[in-house]
Amino acid sequence: MIIHVIDTETTGLDPTTDRVVEIAAVEMFYDPTEGSVVGGFRSNSILVNPHRPISFEAMGVHHIIDSDVANAPDLEEALGLVLPANVDLLAAHNARFDRDMLPTLKEKRWIDTYRCALHVWPEAPSFKNAVLYYWRGLPRPSGVAPHRALFDAVLTTALLVEMLKERSLDDLLRLSTKAAVLRKVGFGKHFGMAWTDVPTDYLRWGEGQDFDPDVKFTIKHELARRRAG
Repeated sequence: MIIHVIDTETTGLDPTTDRVVEIAAVEMFYDPTEGSVVGGFRSNSILVNPHRPISFEAMGVHHIIDSDVANAPDLEEALGLVLPANVDLLAAHNARFDRDMLPTLKEKRWIDTYRCALHVWPEAPSFKNAVLYYWRGLPRPSGVAPHRALFDAVLTTALLVEMLKERSLDDLLRLSTKAAVLRKVGFGKHFGMAWTDVPTDYLRWGEGQDFDPDVKFTIKHELARRRAG
């Protein structure tokens, strides 16, 4: 079985208006009968013409500028150069973002290493892929440029290998869509505070807000814990 671990760089963060400027994929060979990763890894990356300007904020992250992609292939052509036509199983860190940016792949099976990490390694100091990578004691990658799609795909591949040592592939697919209890608040006036320390009146207010599903689940879980206590 082949898992294609991917990452994208984009013109910005809004899937409704922004587009891909680079895509990378790493082929990972997994033996489901043995429950282990086998063989080596093949990787590829390609620039993509988004047919719109790259935001300065995005340039400041990946350092890809408009002239770099002016003669690059369109997204569908680029996808054909980095992924096989019959691709079935994909993995990405924060897969929801990449899935939204790649609508033709939206219905494929996806492993989200970010969401899996929330469940598998809840004690991690952060759930960014680079933080998780070094927290797991993995060696610094060589031959790839930081902040680019291939660099992040390589990090995510290494994280997926680590996860598969602890959980089955089916477990990771299930956890990729399962809500998680978050440890710390990631926004607003209580940023950085443990959810267990957040005032109850704020939690009650948060119940009625249109928050991320994990935030909603965490608020519900914490309020239930306090009522039970």
